[in-house]
Amino acid sequence: MTHPFEKAGLGKAPFSCTGVSENVWDNGDGTTKAGGCCDYCGTGIRWEFWIKGSVAGAKQFKVGCDCVAKTGWGIEGFEKVRADHTRARRQAGATKRREARKAQIEAERAQRKADRLEATQAWRDANSAIVARLEAFEGNNQFLRDMAYNLAQWGNLSARQLEAVESCFAVIERQEFARANSQHLGAVGDKLVLTIVIERIITLEGIYGRTYITVARDEQGNAITYKGGIIIGNKGETITLKATVKDHTIYNEVRQTVIQRPKVLA
Repeated sequence: MTHPFEKAGLGKAPFSCTGVSENVWDNGDGTTKAGGCCDYCGTGIRWEFWIKGSVAGAKQFKVGCDCVAKTGWGIEGFEKVRADHTRARRQAGATKRREARKAQIEAERAQRKADRLEATQAWRDANSAIVARLEAFEGNNQFLRDMAYNLAQWGNLSARQLEAVESCFAVIERQEFARANSQHLGAVGDKLVLTIVIERIITLEGIYGRTYITVARDEQGNAITYKGGIIIGNKGETITLKATVKDHTIYNEVRQTVIQRPKVLA
């Protein structure tokens, strides 16, 4: 029985497959189409399987893999060529997908980095005063030193860190103001009427019970302290009291007036 390829005048059987090549036509708009044509059926083909007959010096011809299957005749080496070709295409496809995914990940990473830099710069612009002050800080406050390191490391601070830094600087400002402006009031033994704002209450536990240290300031910013067994007010509260000057001290370079026997008037 005569082989269909032989009937078509493509050569003498038996036939063998020598290889496969890709033939693609670029449409110029980013798309492609099959660039080859099957010598047996005339159908456009992208993958050209090259076949040659048994006669020495016979010219090779190209067909699509479907035409080989439709003839119903075995062609030597075709299955191996097709298997190798399929494997190569799958590997190439997998490599292409990996490279595309890698490029996508790198692009997303670069975009996130750009977004972070933009957000960081916006944050620094919005908080330029605190940034400049923190970057210039050379004091001994360990918290502020840590925050200066975080700022240098990450470019910004969290909302809670920013709030804490502002609060810490406010405390430092109050301390500096107190060192420069706080004065001793009266003389030891004098009875004074004072209007004060309570800044802090420290509770100490002892064998005789609790003792409270109240730190306050008067309207002129002078530091007032009281140590005793009663609470004369709550933190942040403004009260007027009558008390006796017990001592004049200096704590952290701040002049303080120590009072005793306070009596709250209002």
